Amino acid sequence: MIENKNKIDRVSILLLLFLGLVSFLFLYLYKVEKSIEHYNRSHDTIVSLKLIDRQLNDFSVDLNNLSDYDTVNHDLSKFKTILHTLTQNLKADYPDDADLEQKLQKIAKTFEKKAENIEYFKSLNSSLISGSHFLYDLQRTIADDPTITAKTKSLVNEALFYLLRYTSSDYIDKDYVVKKLEALKKIAKQNKQQYIQNFYKQSSIMLDTLDALKDTSYEIHHSGLYKLLTELHKTLDSIYQQDIFLQKVIVIFFFILTILVLLALLISHYFSLKREKELYAFKYAVEHSDNTIVITDPDRHITFVNEVFEKATGYTKEEALGKNPNILKSGKQDDTFYKELNEKLDRGEKWEGQFVNKRKDGSLYYEKASIVPIILNGKLMSYLAIKLDITEYVEQNRRLEQAASVFENTEEAIIIADESGLVSSINSAFTNMYGYTIDEIEGKNLSFLHSGFQDKHFYEEMWKHILKEGLWRGKLINKSKSGETIPIWTTIKKIADHHGKTINYTAIQTDLREIEESQAKADYLAYHDALTGLYNRVSFEEYLSHALAIAKRNEQLIAVCFIDLDRFKVINDTLGHDIGDKVLITVANRLKKTLRESDFISRWGGDEFVVILENITSASDTAIIATNLINELKEPMEVNEHHLITTASIGIALYPENGTDAGTLIKHADSAMYQAKDSGKNNFSYYTTELSKQIQNKLDIDMALHNAVQNNEIYMVFQPQYDLKNRKIIAIESLVRWNSTKLGFIPPDKFIPVAEDSGTIIPLGYFIFEESCKAYKEMKENGVSLNHIAINVSSIQFKEPHLLETFLSIAKRHNIEPTEIEIEITERFLMEHTVANINLLQNFRNYGFQISIDDFGTGYSSMSYLKQLPVDTIKIDKSFVDDIKEGSDDNVIIEAIIALSKTLGYSIVAEGIETKEQERFLAQVHCDLGQGYLFSKPISCEEIITRFSS
Repeated sequence: MIENKNKIDRVSILLLLFLGLVSFLFLYLYKVEKSIEHYNRSHDTIVSLKLIDRQLNDFSVDLNNLSDYDTVNHDLSKFKTILHTLTQNLKADYPDDADLEQKLQKIAKTFEKKAENIEYFKSLNSSLISGSHFLYDLQRTIADDPTITAKTKSLVNEALFYLLRYTSSDYIDKDYVVKKLEALKKIAKQNKQQYIQNFYKQSSIMLDTLDALKDTSYEIHHSGLYKLLTELHKTLDSIYQQDIFLQKVIVIFFFILTILVLLALLISHYFSLKREKELYAFKYAVEHSDNTIVITDPDRHITFVNEVFEKATGYTKEEALGKNPNILKSGKQDDTFYKELNEKLDRGEKWEGQFVNKRKDGSLYYEKASIVPIILNGKLMSYLAIKLDITEYVEQNRRLEQAASVFENTEEAIIIADESGLVSSINSAFTNMYGYTIDEIEGKNLSFLHSGFQDKHFYEEMWKHILKEGLWRGKLINKSKSGETIPIWTTIKKIADHHGKTINYTAIQTDLREIEESQAKADYLAYHDALTGLYNRVSFEEYLSHALAIAKRNEQLIAVCFIDLDRFKVINDTLGHDIGDKVLITVANRLKKTLRESDFISRWGGDEFVVILENITSASDTAIIATNLINELKEPMEVNEHHLITTASIGIALYPENGTDAGTLIKHADSAMYQAKDSGKNNFSYYTTELSKQIQNKLDIDMALHNAVQNNEIYMVFQPQYDLKNRKIIAIESLVRWNSTKLGFIPPDKFIPVAEDSGTIIPLGYFIFEESCKAYKEMKENGVSLNHIAINVSSIQFKEPHLLETFLSIAKRHNIEPTEIEIEITERFLMEHTVANINLLQNFRNYGFQISIDDFGTGYSSMSYLKQLPVDTIKIDKSFVDDIKEGSDDNVIIEAIIALSKTLGYSIVAEGIETKEQERFLAQVHCDLGQGYLFSKPISCEEIITRFSS
């Protein structure tokens, strides 16, 4: 089927693609621009760092001049700030480049070393300047001292001169300066002149300082920082060049791709314009056509009709637009015709055919039509119907066509004979029926078809009737060319001209084989089950009535056995009806194999089988037969690689003890079957008077229960759950009670199962939940300290699709949090459809509801299965509590349940505590809560408030 919706044409796709590529290209160019900007920023930063490094080197050139330390400090701080900014920018721009990161770390360490040397240089420089000023002052003092010889003063001046020259030039020999100073030292020592001694010492210190200063200046100049910055610059340039190249390639690729898409878009647009011109031409042809033209949208609503349509149908354009073409439907063509038409159009194929339509005035007319789906760019736009009115032509040829059609296409064989009864023409149905062609039988008498089942006298009487009356109808037994016998219903008519002279005979023959076979099949199906081949209910009832009449006459016993399979619904629902059908066929075969040929076996439908046992001498005979059936049916069966086991429950009613008519026996056998199921299944049960009373009692309960809520017969009581350590009330369990105006007080264990069987449990369950929430709210408002209320919910009610939403709505209406509600379920519920039920309970817990297992220990689950359950509380069944006594096995079971539940983090509630001994034991084994008559019987809401309100 062609998709008409949610399909974008090629031009739109190309336009979207072009816009996407252009957008991407602009975004990517913006990214390239940002990349260049980041590179320029980093490049300028490195250049700034190089300039600062040069300035720092220049600072260390002047050894004996006091430099501007503020400028140097500013340059150091600026270098550090710029280097930090550069590091952050490069990490942001090139986060994965380890080489850049290593170079930056090396530059940072080199800068730190150079900064330390500059600080040391500043210290030495200060010392040198201070020492120089001191030497100048000392030299003036020596020059003014008359006690010092001129030679000594000249030596002092010469030493000072060379010392100062050494500070500014590397061409002065240090040894020469030392030599001069040693001469002064000698003079000072000989003449004991203090000024000369001081001059010597200060000059020596200054000379050492000057050496250290030169060494420091050398380290500053040769730190390698500039080289590292240059290497970083080169690395950054290399990365930038690679990125720029890649970005250029990508931009060129997407630019070319955008140009190609644009070209494709222009080409598609060109073809669209071309198609548009073609459509204009098509529109002109449609509007001026001599044929009826109808155009509909993809949903088959008329969007255009021409003037010819208005003349042909009587509908105006305004009346037709928006309507479905079926407004012309005459009803003369069946739904199959239109179904095939629509299916062909849905496949996108052209349809041609003929309509019998109805005009607005109700008159019929005929149209030869051609309907074509119009598809543009792969999308269905509309349907075009071109129709030619052929009413006049059809009327002219109707009789001839009908005659030819009837003759050639009818399923009945038609023979035309001349006035002598010799064959002149036959239709194809005759050939299909008998195997003879016209060439083989033309000019022959039809007597060659006689099979011999009808004698000569029969045919003589037939021809007498034809010649006298002109018409004969009857059944013939003919034979085909192959010798096959064919039952035929034949109508033979004599054809005369207006003078009354016989000119032809016509015979129309209908093959009765299929009809007779269908009748036989219908007769069989009327009395047999189509799946298993066993007798059906109709046959059973007829046979039983007949058998009872014989048994009454002969004073014999008859047993009616009603057999119902156990767990068949589970097989049918989980494995499918195909497997279920094969199981039923296997069961039917086993019944036939086990029972006697004289026993009547029938299937009533579903998994119900009913057997009539005749010629039995006593009721014990039926027990033996029922036991054999049960043993045979419980044997495993292999169905489509499935290893299946199913059992059966059998109910037995005996004639005349349990009834003398068919209806009574069937009803009693059915009741006995349900008794067998209630007794554990996989067994049989006889009908008894007591069983009848039980069934009647259930029926009475079911009838009365339907109006019990409306009649205010249903009410709630509440039993406290208390802490076994301090006997303080913790919670309450909500319990339903029924006091019927007709039946009196009915305990829950009597009416709840009936409610579950009948479906009444659904509205009753909602009533219980509503009333419980209402009472809990009232207790809380009146000062009763409670953690939660426990409400029993039937497993049947959990099948309600919106149960959780309804419970949440009720709780919200009474302003109760889901965490204050404990849903009590039976252990058996968890074992039915385990995965589905566990998921359902988990949904309740997700909304805050607590889950407790009621009557734990009485079901089928193992204790190790507990860890898989989405529950909060385990309730120990009263049957275990009743047997609490010293040395009892139930004591050990209770201890095991409590120990395992504690390990899994569950709370424990013991039901049915009626003695102090039971209470003490449960407290000793660390059971959390108790519930029972010892503490309180189930009481009304008002009594709860009176007894336990704070």
